[in-house]
Amino acid sequence: MNVNNTKLVMMKWVRNVVQATALSTFAMLPAFADDMQGQLVLRAESDSGEVTGHFNVPQKRVTLRIKPLAKSEARIAINDEVVFDGTLDPDGNGQLILTDKSAVKEGDNALEMSLQKGSLVVSVDYPTLQPASQEHRLSTAQMGLIRHALQPYIGTDPNTSLFPGAAVLVAQKGEILFAEGQGMQQYKLLGDKSMKVLASPLKTDADTVFDLASVTKVVSTTAAIMHLVSERKISLQSTLGELIPTMADTDKASITVQQLLTHRAGLWQWQPTWLHKKHSRESVFAYLAALPRRYDIGEKRAYSDIGFMLLGQIVEQVTGVKQDEYVKRAIFAPLGMDGTTYKPPVSWRDRIAATSHGNPYEQGMVANAEPYPILSDPPMTDTFIGYRNYTLVGEANDGNAWYGLEGVAGHAGLFSTVRDLAIYCQTLLNGGGYGQYQLASFETVADFLSTPYDTNQGLGFWRYEDGEGRVAYGHPGFTGTQIWFRPEDELIVIMLTNRQHNGLPSSGTYPSVKPAWNALLQTIEQHIIAPRVTHNQ
Repeated sequence: MNVNNTKLVMMKWVRNVVQATALSTFAMLPAFADDMQGQLVLRAESDSGEVTGHFNVPQKRVTLRIKPLAKSEARIAINDEVVFDGTLDPDGNGQLILTDKSAVKEGDNALEMSLQKGSLVVSVDYPTLQPASQEHRLSTAQMGLIRHALQPYIGTDPNTSLFPGAAVLVAQKGEILFAEGQGMQQYKLLGDKSMKVLASPLKTDADTVFDLASVTKVVSTTAAIMHLVSERKISLQSTLGELIPTMADTDKASITVQQLLTHRAGLWQWQPTWLHKKHSRESVFAYLAALPRRYDIGEKRAYSDIGFMLLGQIVEQVTGVKQDEYVKRAIFAPLGMDGTTYKPPVSWRDRIAATSHGNPYEQGMVANAEPYPILSDPPMTDTFIGYRNYTLVGEANDGNAWYGLEGVAGHAGLFSTVRDLAIYCQTLLNGGGYGQYQLASFETVADFLSTPYDTNQGLGFWRYEDGEGRVAYGHPGFTGTQIWFRPEDELIVIMLTNRQHNGLPSSGTYPSVKPAWNALLQTIEQHIIAPRVTHNQ
């Protein structure tokens, strides 16, 4: 799908998903900056005449914010029904939230504003996730079917079970239909080279925090790059040589941001960077600058952790702060993703799902040189003695993220919950905004969901197309995580598991969670989506 076609598809589904939260009265708010954000922002002066705009609300909910920039007399109507007619004073009543459900209809709505005097800004918020309404709430039987879909895969035997615990969230059209945990977030502990079973295993719930592994690529790094592109701080055609001075004279200087995001930069998929580290994380980036490419630039799609490490370095180079600080300030805090962070604090420990017991899998990758050859040029330091020999709780499982980049990396290291990840997915379904905050412009989101080279690869996001031609976007993670959203019917499905916690099976490879994921999607399609489609026809 090319960029223009993707934008047309985006326009269609964004029109159908824009919604917001309703209150029942006027509410006093503190003054905000003049540049209010939202799906619709209108500004009127006393001599500008009538100003009009449109917004879309599938659930008949809207948050309308009215801010006077001077003492103003205004008349505001929704669908020709007056919802405000009066005076506003910035020194007196500041900003108001106005709600009038009776004036709002499902679908497209027209907002008209006329000003007798003064200066006024009106905005309509982006959609925010809400609990399911009584009308759309799942039945007890439907909720039971979702729980049952995962039951065959939950257990503690590493050779027969896929994972000991999972959290699942399902949302549609801005309503959370299901958010629960099943199984255990931790039931055993490795310490002093011996394993013990906990007397009171910790249960998984919807607020359990999981190590996202490669889901970091889209929730942290892609989001940060998207925000920077939208703000025109960088462009998709900016090159490594332009953005990172140490890359200017390397064989990677002409690689573009877009090629990094689409895994077409010609880079190695993986190397144990921690074996080349010299005292600081900056030495890891120096190693990556010296590491030769594996392929010609643009030759093929080769999924690369190293490419996203470099994207993380771009974020830090452009913003002047570490990636964890930037994404907290520019993404997670304004979106209300309070359970999302790199390097979770100790106070979170009891709500974090445990992952592996040490790093046996990556040690095997190094020892066996599989699935990738281990390069010694540039030479290794041959001094690494830091392998962990305890159960990982709140520490990134990924060795390059933890050992090499000290817990903050572009390809892995982020921790989050199903609820926070749903907020991020809803932001993308909204065309780039959530509540009062705009992460990226509609056009930028459309670009990032386009597939300029490979039909299954957007910019950061993986693209999935089912047998009926429906397109979804998302990303998996090595620890057993998956986020997924489908614009056509505004569906969000998230599954987070701790598949490594049972231990490394005798096969030497952790089990794939795909059977559980496919069973979950099939259950949702057959028992939630299909009945709703039939009911609405």
